[in-house]
Amino acid sequence: MRKAILLALFFVFAISFSVSAQIKESKREMTQGTHSAMVLRLPTVEEKFVRDEWEDYMDNFYDVKTKKVRKSKEYLSDNAEITAIGGNTPIDVYAFFDGDKEDVEMTVWIDLGPAFLNSTDHPDRYKEAEKMMMRFALELAKETTKIELEEQEETLEDLEDDMDDLKKDNDKYHKIIENAKKKIAEAEEDIVKNEKDQVEMKKKIEAQKKMVEQVKKKLNDL
Repeated sequence: MRKAILLALFFVFAISFSVSAQIKESKREMTQGTHSAMVLRLPTVEEKFVRDEWEDYMDNFYDVKTKKVRKSKEYLSDNAEITAIGGNTPIDVYAFFDGDKEDVEMTVWIDLGPAFLNSTDHPDRYKEAEKMMMRFALELAKETTKIELEEQEETLEDLEDDMDDLKKDNDKYHKIIENAKKKIAEAEEDIVKNEKDQVEMKKKIEAQKKMVEQVKKKLNDL
């Protein structure tokens, strides 16, 4: 069941990302000058989340650490060995993240060494870089889906706990009613007994009154 939900949510997010997370080439200014860059817009994610996932992605897929560039908002994956893009030469991958809680624009520059990657001079390598970026978008969607699944499962667990509490309350209310019915039945029996006792007591009182009158009469006769 969990796997089915995960797959369903993943495909929803994947479709969303494939439509909204399109890569565009654009000249962008960065610490090394103004160069061609790949710009990827990622919907419904937070900047910090994207940044953290990018660091994990570069580490897990390409075994390269990503660090913040000093006195800059850029992040550098230094000497990344990505054969499809750089061949036998390590490349430097710069990334910049700009966004809020609703939308993030991610800009990536790739320094091949002699030049920065662009679609005109390096069409084949650029396509591979696009694949790298789209794969990241899908990994991001996957992680987002996992988080969504965890949140939904937590909500389900909370609802199930609430249901258990309601069942316990229901049992308690039934017991209260059963005890109340028992007490009512006992009280009804007590009422019947009490009314009988009152009849007997009334007889005793009448008899005692007669006895009192007899004693009064005796006293007056003396």
